[in-house]
Amino acid sequence: MQLQQLLSETLPATSYGHSQDLGVISVQGPDSVKLLQGQTTADLKLVNEQTSVFGAVCTPKGRIIANFYILQNAADSFLVVVKRDVLETLLAHLKKYAVFFKTELADVSTQYHVSSLFALTDTLEPQTQYELAIPTSHQDGCSQLVLNNTYYQETLTVAPASEELPNAEDPAAHKVMALLAARPLLGKEHLEEILPQWINMQRNGGISFTKGCYTGQEIVARMKYRGKSKKHLALATCSGPMKMGADVMNEEGKAIGSVFDVAPLADVQVAQLILNVDQNDVGSATVEGYDINLLPLPYELGN
Repeated sequence: MQLQQLLSETLPATSYGHSQDLGVISVQGPDSVKLLQGQTTADLKLVNEQTSVFGAVCTPKGRIIANFYILQNAADSFLVVVKRDVLETLLAHLKKYAVFFKTELADVSTQYHVSSLFALTDTLEPQTQYELAIPTSHQDGCSQLVLNNTYYQETLTVAPASEELPNAEDPAAHKVMALLAARPLLGKEHLEEILPQWINMQRNGGISFTKGCYTGQEIVARMKYRGKSKKHLALATCSGPMKMGADVMNEEGKAIGSVFDVAPLADVQVAQLILNVDQNDVGSATVEGYDINLLPLPYELGN
């Protein structure tokens, strides 16, 4: 299925959903920026009342422990929106360094709802890359991050738990829209396995190459300045069944990647892949014997 057909004939123009797999960490205190700046791929200097960031915390070897969104909650107070199943791991990692700073960290997931709304945009042309600074607004305790994805604009809302949420609409379509944004949040199944460039964080707004040092920075920067990694996130559709971890095979029967995430929609499967070769060099490819159709990414793929 081609991208235009997928967007116009299969997916709705808008979709609202609850993000029950996301939790929230609170980071408070006068040294909060210093702590986060020394640990994340994102530039905390970009975070204020009007802008938030997307980033990751990595091991010294550059492997992602967790990736997340960071928004300002109040003066010297920040919220980190992260997958629930890696929240405790991230919290424990940050607390090891927090003892050297005037800051306090806590799991405040029970105090907030996280939800998202996707709305179809009017363009099929990929952006050069997603912006590092995410437009953000705050009202009555609710924070809204406007993620300017190419095919669907996403509004991520962090609201007090007391806020009554509307009903979710079409969970299957909602998941597909999230896949098409090509900006995945990692769960525990990928803990300390993935380098940021493998999920295109250098193009989807997750890495600042000018902010200075952070844990794992040497490895991440080396991939940019000393050689492009061919391993990258790609999008595809398939008319047959797909499962996470299944091999992507080229026409010669050689494995060139694997299925990273997948969601069914009507008669097709929509997937994120991690390819080991440049997407432009792929002729035909299959997953478990079924032909796949590679879709254009929503941003240009650079190093």
